Amino acid sequence: MKRFLTCLLALLTAAGLAGCTANGSGDNSPRYCLYSLNEEGNQLVERDYEPAGQSSEELIAEFSAILGASSPDDPSALLPEGVSIENYELDEGVLTLDMSSGYSQMDRSREILVRAGLVQTFLQIDGISQIQILIDGEPLTDSSGQEVGLLDNDSFVVNSGKEINTYENTQLTLYFADEAGEHLVQEQRNVYYSTNLPLERVVVEQLVRGPSESDHYATLPSELNILSVTTSEGICYVTFDESFTASAALINPELAIYSIVESLSASCHVNRVQFSINGKNDILFGDTMDLSQLYTADGSLIEEE
Repeated sequence: MKRFLTCLLALLTAAGLAGCTANGSGDNSPRYCLYSLNEEGNQLVERDYEPAGQSSEELIAEFSAILGASSPDDPSALLPEGVSIENYELDEGVLTLDMSSGYSQMDRSREILVRAGLVQTFLQIDGISQIQILIDGEPLTDSSGQEVGLLDNDSFVVNSGKEINTYENTQLTLYFADEAGEHLVQEQRNVYYSTNLPLERVVVEQLVRGPSESDHYATLPSELNILSVTTSEGICYVTFDESFTASAALINPELAIYSIVESLSASCHVNRVQFSINGKNDILFGDTMDLSQLYTADGSLIEEE
């Protein structure tokens, strides 16, 4: 399921995702930002902010009040006229924001900007790991009627380049290891990503991020460096650095390879996958997986439901 959102959405650069949690002065004091729209109303911009409160509860109340106090005539305000935070509740790291009914009246491009701004604003606060958005007490849904669910930084895949054209929402089918490390288990994940990024790279990056379900286990090391991911005529060429070779001693080589192959085949228009390390593929990964061959999804390692 995909839908194009024709908004010039530039949340933050890859470095900027963490830019409002440290002040860069070396004293480890938190740095906070407030988010608004640019003059064209198609991009988020940030500005430094020094809050009066210190505790999580104080900061939530302060940020909510600031967002609610924006002038409805101000075209740069994150929340447009008729949209406000009616209630909020923090429970075990999940901050639920109950928005007014006007939230559902925004067009999709503006809603994505507001959603991203709310997530980035409140995730700065210590003790908040996820955001849930309600509208008049009902869960926020996408254009197909599916609940958006909990949001965090991983919900938005951000390109570090400056020329960001559109954002797309898609559901990925990813495969991770089961507890025994013998089979692959399926996990569905909704992400927003810049269309400057090949979807195939997004899939591999999400695999490196690891699973989100407690009974699923990573098949790739979190420090793995992806050098390139390109696709031509149904063949996806995935290049890692030497850290991929080192991971073979810690991870079942067959599961690592096929978690990528099965995920790319399920989520993208990929028929075969070619792996290489620093541009070379005459390598036996884990002494068992010949990287010179093309790998095709066959489902034999996927755990039956």
